[in-house]
Amino acid sequence: MNRLLKFAPYIFASIFIVVLILSLYTMLKSPFFFRDNSTDLEEKTYHYAFFLPASDYTFFKQLKEGALNASLSMDCSISFHEIDTDPLSLKMVPFSGLDGIGVYAYKEDSNTLANLAAISDAGIPIIQIENEIVRDEKTIFIGTNNFDSGKAIGKLALKSRKEEINLAVVYSEKNPGLMTKANLLELGLRSTLGYRVANIQNEYTTLNPLDAEGLTYRLIRQEKPVDVIVLTDPNDTLVTVQAIVDMNLVGEIQVIGFGDDERIKEYINKGLVLGTIVRDPFLIGFSSVLSLLDISTNGYTSAYVDTGISIITGGDKEK
Repeated sequence: MNRLLKFAPYIFASIFIVVLILSLYTMLKSPFFFRDNSTDLEEKTYHYAFFLPASDYTFFKQLKEGALNASLSMDCSISFHEIDTDPLSLKMVPFSGLDGIGVYAYKEDSNTLANLAAISDAGIPIIQIENEIVRDEKTIFIGTNNFDSGKAIGKLALKSRKEEINLAVVYSEKNPGLMTKANLLELGLRSTLGYRVANIQNEYTTLNPLDAEGLTYRLIRQEKPVDVIVLTDPNDTLVTVQAIVDMNLVGEIQVIGFGDDERIKEYINKGLVLGTIVRDPFLIGFSSVLSLLDISTNGYTSAYVDTGISIITGGDKEK
């Protein structure tokens, strides 16, 4: 026992040294550890800000990834802000010193319109992502064409093999760009279906993720049930398919989905969904930064950038 006590200080000293070394190693590996590295602290010439909804959807995550990817090799830095609640609000942009902004405006209200007008008047370039609510020579639209989306939906609806098709198009607050341009989508849809479209019934869901379930039950039980339900949001697609499965109506009610969620692709392969419409949010974010940098360096850029859509059917993607 006395011998153990004699060596105790050396044992504790050894343990202390090992713990200290491990602590220093962990700290140096930490992403929060400050290093005096000039490349990490390289100052960029231009600063752009993106104002996006707070919703934590895959679409916005991929859009951010595209914007950041573009900025890595370009002379600009990027920051992201919630369009409604961030301290750097749209109202403060004219006084912020920003060189340009990208905005996903999902409300065409007087307040948003006034803020965007003030930003434009201040000479700050504006990229309108997916939803064009201001139309002047100082703003740029980047996103998908609703008319083309309608044509793609019509192409999928033809796969239902019904001579006369009753459709319900379910717009969603979770994807406001399509909702605010519903007339263009319907024109594209009718241009593809022609005489085979018997009726187009427009419905709406809110930000509530379960809205689509109750709506699906109502569409199926109404006096004249629909043949095809068209969704414009990935979550609504998943909820609608599950409701149809629960009611044992697979094959009787066809579904056209939205988004490239892996579960939607699985439903397509199982024959539960005719196909799905897919946007490219990474390309939208990347193209937004390219356009802003074009304006900063050259003074001009294309006023309209269509990033296109794809259709996924049976595991295959086509333009």
